[in-house]
Amino acid sequence: MWIKNINLIKFRNYFYESINFDKDINIFIGDNAQGKTNLIESIYFLANAKSFKKIKDVDLITFGENEMRLKGLIQKKNRFKDVEIKLVNNKKEICVNKIKYTKNRDLQNIFNIVTFTPEDLKIAKEGPSLRRDLFDDIIIQINPIYKKLKSSYLRILDNRNKLLKKRRDKYFNEELLANDEQISKVGFEIEKYRKKYVKIVEKYASNIQKELTNNNEILEIKYIPDLNVDSFEEYKKMLFSNRKVDFEKLTTSSGVHRDDIKIYINGKDIRNFASQGQQRSVVLVIKLASVKMLFELKNEKAIVLLDDVFSELDEKRSKFLLKNLKGFQTIITSTDFTNIEKMKNTKVRRIVKGHLV
Repeated sequence: MWIKNINLIKFRNYFYESINFDKDINIFIGDNAQGKTNLIESIYFLANAKSFKKIKDVDLITFGENEMRLKGLIQKKNRFKDVEIKLVNNKKEICVNKIKYTKNRDLQNIFNIVTFTPEDLKIAKEGPSLRRDLFDDIIIQINPIYKKLKSSYLRILDNRNKLLKKRRDKYFNEELLANDEQISKVGFEIEKYRKKYVKIVEKYASNIQKELTNNNEILEIKYIPDLNVDSFEEYKKMLFSNRKVDFEKLTTSSGVHRDDIKIYINGKDIRNFASQGQQRSVVLVIKLASVKMLFELKNEKAIVLLDDVFSELDEKRSKFLLKNLKGFQTIITSTDFTNIEKMKNTKVRRIVKGHLV
């Protein structure tokens, strides 16, 4: 799939701009605060009806205005999708080929998007929740049913945490027992998916890392389940054994929401022993692995969005990245032209104050 064009109307610092994209590599250059990240965000929003930043939708509207609109033409195999999202104050309207969509996930089923932003560096540096989200997103792309599992788990988990705060209620024990049955079944299924797909991602990513470093770096990705079990009955049993802690903390202290995924280079945890450049490179390698997985396992091409990826990549790594993204539509932003100007077969455009010049 690929995005042919996008119209941005009163989105961030774009009052009105129409942008056409090539099917392969698209590079947008500009100084800071000119609208490069906003362009990446607009494409992501068109695909997900939400930003990749933790902000309110209304914050995307150009300052002083009360509405915004995004419109894009997507080609997926031999079919075209005309996608339009309108946002008026807090009211959002999604249309695909003039048919209204009521849920974000219906829109997300159309798109395959892989995004890398400077914020993704936190995946390597900080706690496990970001790594869980990264790998969950990869699993969802390969097997969309996983999204329902995760949504169900989060809903049941929220109910369980609320229930723990009502321990003195008349039917507390019966309700908690029923909840534990539900959360154990869904939690065990999530654990199975993670065990399976983390190994697959590791295989793809480790091969890419070897090629990138001339076999000098061995990349390992290890899934560390909070409850390492072989059945949902065992999951439920371990959940029950932790009830004392749950009652004390009034929250669910164990389960797949406590899992971790650790990443190693040559046997060393990248959180503690890798440079910032290495950490960024590893996250990029994992994202690249997800692009290749999606294509090889499902015969679907993702649109790749890379925001400011060249700031800490040398020329060798930059060329390697573009070489491996050949054949996939890739939209890149950067302030640094040094590593790009020597690359052939790429379309480079400049953004100044929300306009292409």
